[in-house]
Amino acid sequence: MNIHDMDLFLALCRTRHFQKASALCNISPSAFSRAINRIEEAVGRQLFERNNRAVSLTPSGMLFKDYAEKMVRLWKEGKYALAHGKETIAGELSIYCSVTAAYGILPDILDVFRRNHPDVYITLKTGDAESALEQLKHGDTDIAIAAIPSPVPDFIEHIPVTTTPLVWISSKKNAVGQSAVDWQTTPLILPKQGIARNRFDQWIRLMNITPHIYAEVTGNEAIIAMVHLGCGIGLVPELVLEKSPVADMIAVLDVDPPLSPFTIGICVNRKRQGVITGAFMQTAHAFA
Repeated sequence: MNIHDMDLFLALCRTRHFQKASALCNISPSAFSRAINRIEEAVGRQLFERNNRAVSLTPSGMLFKDYAEKMVRLWKEGKYALAHGKETIAGELSIYCSVTAAYGILPDILDVFRRNHPDVYITLKTGDAESALEQLKHGDTDIAIAAIPSPVPDFIEHIPVTTTPLVWISSKKNAVGQSAVDWQTTPLILPKQGIARNRFDQWIRLMNITPHIYAEVTGNEAIIAMVHLGCGIGLVPELVLEKSPVADMIAVLDVDPPLSPFTIGICVNRKRQGVITGAFMQTAHAFA
């Protein structure tokens, strides 16, 4: 068993699909399947449950996944350390965040980190903010910038960097929501899932109302776009609105009681910390 085998194993852990994993690793499906069988024979345990529709990790597979991730990370760190000198931190660091975080939170931290550690190769992936912690949990990213849930999941270590209110917004082009909101009839544009949606659900129970939900959307930027088009009023973190290109055309509504604010943090998976993630978190501490 070698590092290449570990990469194949982890690809299947991420995709839970033999054909997708083999394509990702540029290997034929039959060769990929043989490699997975070889790994299972080497460890003496069945690592995956297979059926016609899905692939899932067995308890042994979940345990082995943690060790495989550590082996791959340590191998990469060791390789770069030998290439660049023992005193140099070098290797790869993946970061996942929303577009808003990429513009509003990450630049200052990343600027200092890159000056201090120029031999670290950084990959940045942007996407739905609500997916950030799932990316971190499943090992698809090393660092995530995300809203911190309460209670904080056990797998997360985080550094709070800012707090932002959750605000109700309306387009300035129409009258929807400009006066007192009739929550029974005013169309609402809401996040489909995540912390903001959970807080909204708690809020309507407190208010004892039955809202008119017009749309459930993935992504705060999409909510702002629909509000701008006059589809209804929406609920977004204020930080996202401030960075929006249509912020000047959006009104923030005065709604009482307000929803609890978001705490945004730099997050790392406790089980997957290494020298590079530790250096990044140390840099982030200065901005907390």
